[in-house]
Amino acid sequence: MTSPSRNALRSVPFNMRCLQSPRLELLFKEVSSYAEEVRVEEIIYRSDSPSREMHPAATVGLPFRRPTIQIADSLSREERIEAIAHECLHLLLVYRHGLGVVGRRIPRPGNSEDVFHYYMAMNGDWAYLLGQVANTAHHLILGDYLKKEYGVESHLHRRLLHHNFRILLGEKNRDKESAYAKGVIAYEYERLIGSINGMMSPSCATEAFERAYLAAKRNFGTHSFQSVPTPSAYETNILSFLEELGYDAGGFLFFPSITDEPFPARKDIGDHPIR
Repeated sequence: MTSPSRNALRSVPFNMRCLQSPRLELLFKEVSSYAEEVRVEEIIYRSDSPSREMHPAATVGLPFRRPTIQIADSLSREERIEAIAHECLHLLLVYRHGLGVVGRRIPRPGNSEDVFHYYMAMNGDWAYLLGQVANTAHHLILGDYLKKEYGVESHLHRRLLHHNFRILLGEKNRDKESAYAKGVIAYEYERLIGSINGMMSPSCATEAFERAYLAAKRNFGTHSFQSVPTPSAYETNILSFLEELGYDAGGFLFFPSITDEPFPARKDIGDHPIR
């Protein structure tokens, strides 16, 4: 997935007070107590940019502990409240609950086998797959958390999930990582919206898609607002999911890690946007 700013004309600081939402300000204040610096930017897009409609909000900078929430200029007031609250809850799950983002571990210097496997896998769309794994693991918790703790709905997220998933089903897989990511999204769709029966064509229901869908169901099936996993259980679930897809669990790391105290900035993990 591309970061919103790549298709943007410019970004400008956004003052949340103009939204006049005490609930959002309360949530943002709580998030700011866990993260050192949280910024909100409005992204001014070209009128024909697909990111403006498909991905109108994202957060970047997590591994460097300087998260920036980015929202599209096309959103209405209510959509902006939902979008910013959604991204704030992602940050709360990362910084308060320790449910971090996952990335590929850079090969150890001098270990030729690690280097070989790392570069052999470079053709895969890792940002898409790993970004989606963390997104879905969060989204299974996030909607109910927002509504019950802060009184904020998630209509925008569900509408975008439905719209984007239908588009994805018509796209050809670029690689197996892309097919795996679709399987993860399919599981999220069933949990948050409803059955995917009748939406799938034979060309979509590939072995890789089915494998990832079932692995996500097995490993993330207990994730919910009523059952937020511990950092240890969360990491175990994600690594188990990746192992079921045939990957070596030792090739991945998390930010923040359950061993980080306090959580430092990480330079050995990519900056995959969360949405």
